[in-house]
Amino acid sequence: MTEGKIFLLALFATFVLLCTGCIENAALDANSAINAESVDEYNIAIANNAFAFDMYSTIKNQDENLFFSPYSIFTSMAICYDGAEGSTKEQMSDVFYFPLKKPVLEGSSKALMDTINSGNDACDLETTNALWILEEYPVNEQYVSNVRDYYGGTVSSLDFINKPQVSRNVINEWVEEKTNEKIKELIPEGEIGSETRLVITNTIYFNGKWIKQFDPDETRTRSFTFSNGDEKRVGTMYNVDKYNYGEDQKAKILELPYKGNELCMYVVLPKENDISGFENAFTPEYYGTLKQNMSPEGYVNVYIPKFSFETKAELKSPLLKMGVVDAFDQATANFSGIASSESLAISEIYHQAFVDVHEKGTEAAAATGAVIEDEAMAYTWEFRADHPFIFVIEDKRTNCILFMGKVESPEY
Repeated sequence: MTEGKIFLLALFATFVLLCTGCIENAALDANSAINAESVDEYNIAIANNAFAFDMYSTIKNQDENLFFSPYSIFTSMAICYDGAEGSTKEQMSDVFYFPLKKPVLEGSSKALMDTINSGNDACDLETTNALWILEEYPVNEQYVSNVRDYYGGTVSSLDFINKPQVSRNVINEWVEEKTNEKIKELIPEGEIGSETRLVITNTIYFNGKWIKQFDPDETRTRSFTFSNGDEKRVGTMYNVDKYNYGEDQKAKILELPYKGNELCMYVVLPKENDISGFENAFTPEYYGTLKQNMSPEGYVNVYIPKFSFETKAELKSPLLKMGVVDAFDQATANFSGIASSESLAISEIYHQAFVDVHEKGTEAAAATGAVIEDEAMAYTWEFRADHPFIFVIEDKRTNCILFMGKVESPEY
């Protein structure tokens, strides 16, 4: 951080994935979302999903794996939005499809978070929020109350000025604990200092097992072709069973549900090895159409590479491109809903993600077999993910995209 600014608000969106999920996507009328008058009128999942596709198109890179949590970013910025006013509020509303009436977003966010954290015995899924405030800094009491009441946020005071390294360690350790030690050192060295007043953190953690597990004995080293035509031998899982499956002239789509059947992964595989061209046509509407045309009938030969990778990103630059401008500028930012004593602005938004996909689901290896009858073989489809593909992780209960990514080069 540079010296001379009156104040910096550091917003940190954090998350980890150890699995996946599924949902129904619909086209979003931005005006109807922004102008929603009540929680019933505002579909927060559709707003989140529209932002997910916007963010994907902004940060995609043809030659690199991609993974992020639109939900984590959306929620962190919703907490920040709760204190935004003027053009800062309007720009954030336009980019994130937030309703102009803040109580609508507050009520919708609480309902969504309560559902995500409702829990079941089949998998681990939890999202958490926290607000870290400079000791004795005069934050508006109503803002703090909203963070607690609507976002379940814990509120803590830290001495950013005199103990910046201690403060950084406390926040990073909290993030590490909430993400089962998968996200470490979220806040980089030197980011916390005398200008820091608040830090907002969000985490999301998921760990589940496939309903139809892959037999490790069927995992083979098979060929995977990169976008540039080069090939690599990678560990590829195999199963044959009844899956929800669909295809059209451009792509194939496969649903891989997790135990409990509340979460699933959708794998979208372009028929041609042209992920860049396919991404340009991959919209929420097209994604929704692919899912609507899926059928649970018939057996599918499934070949999916194992993959595990981490991503780190600073989101200030892409959000500036998307239209969130005033929030990052000391001269124009308006977060008077948080505190009116100083001019607050966002310093940076850090985002980290981890994904691990293997035979049992996400963490352990196991053996499961599937035997089909000869007459079913005549109707078997094939889903062979042997070139770059997109995967989307959704929550069936809320229809909310929790994670989104692309596998350009499987690593395990």
